[in-house]
Amino acid sequence: MHPEVEDEADIRDMEGKLTLKGTLSRKSPSLTFLLHPKSEGIQFEATFSEPMMIESTYTTGPSSEPSFTELPHTKIPSQAPHTPDYAPWMDLSAQINSLGTHMEELAVVSDTRFYSMEDRIDQYQIGFTSQFEHLQQRFERIEEHMDQQQATFEHLQQSIEHIESRQESQHEEMMAYLRSVFPSPQP
Repeated sequence: MHPEVEDEADIRDMEGKLTLKGTLSRKSPSLTFLLHPKSEGIQFEATFSEPMMIESTYTTGPSSEPSFTELPHTKIPSQAPHTPDYAPWMDLSAQINSLGTHMEELAVVSDTRFYSMEDRIDQYQIGFTSQFEHLQQRFERIEEHMDQQQATFEHLQQSIEHIESRQESQHEEMMAYLRSVFPSPQP
């Protein structure tokens, strides 16, 4: 017989005798949400206030029919009704639904805070941009005014130079005329 075929036959023999046991430990934490509004980001801590799981054993035998057996030291939660139809997963389902509701409320608060902050940032940005544009326009007007004053100054300077030049030439003409009318005395 081939070695792989022998291994498969051994596995089939062992499957009929296999017993699997798994234990889930029972926890009793509390559900608390801590929200710090002034901090950056949102911080919260979540713990559960009700027992979430009970210890169970999973067994399979030669019949290959799985069965779940509750161990004798497992306690049923205090809020659970003591009826034969009661299933421990009902508490778990209620807790999951409650947690889902709390998480949705937290998400709505988070979204609202995020959009509120985003709106404020947008308002600041719009305000800053409008002030910047106003200052930029003002500087452009000041620059234009300075250019006009510079042009006026250059024009006045040219006029003064022209007047000075003309005054100098008139002075020379006057001196020439005076010399011709009043000759200088001979010594």
